[in-house]
Amino acid sequence: MKRSIILITIFLAGFVQADVYKYINKQGKTAYSDTPVKGAEKVIVPPIMTYEAPNIPTKKIVTSEERKELTEANIPYDHISIISPIEQGTVRSNQGIVNVTYDLQPALQEEDTVELLLDGVVQEGFNLEGVERGAHVVQVQVIDKNGEVKITSPSVTFYLQRSTAS
Repeated sequence: MKRSIILITIFLAGFVQADVYKYINKQGKTAYSDTPVKGAEKVIVPPIMTYEAPNIPTKKIVTSEERKELTEANIPYDHISIISPIEQGTVRSNQGIVNVTYDLQPALQEEDTVELLLDGVVQEGFNLEGVERGAHVVQVQVIDKNGEVKITSPSVTFYLQRSTAS
């Protein structure tokens, strides 16, 4: 019986909110108390803010058989985009060097390749050299072993600027 009363008292203590009083102490500093003091004013305390964490979906565990099936089935690509250069951005390079970077999701699959197109022409790599000044359009695309395009990025237009001697 004694334990029940103690447990109920502890449980109800969380629901009871004491009043808070603000006053100036003997040293002239602002102080707070839960008991009224002469000259104290009652402070209205806002309700306690709480936060509920969002539900995080759990990862599905893939068995080795399912992984093999997925690999054989060639998972389709969700997304490909050019990170650099940026759309309508300016690249400054007197040598005409432009480095193109991209994002591909999911990762590149075996036997697929990524190719870069500069102004519609396939390039050897992603570090372009000797690009003429002016406006250019780049795209990247994933090609499978049969030469078919699996996914193509949106076009990115950039401007190459070279310094000229006066």
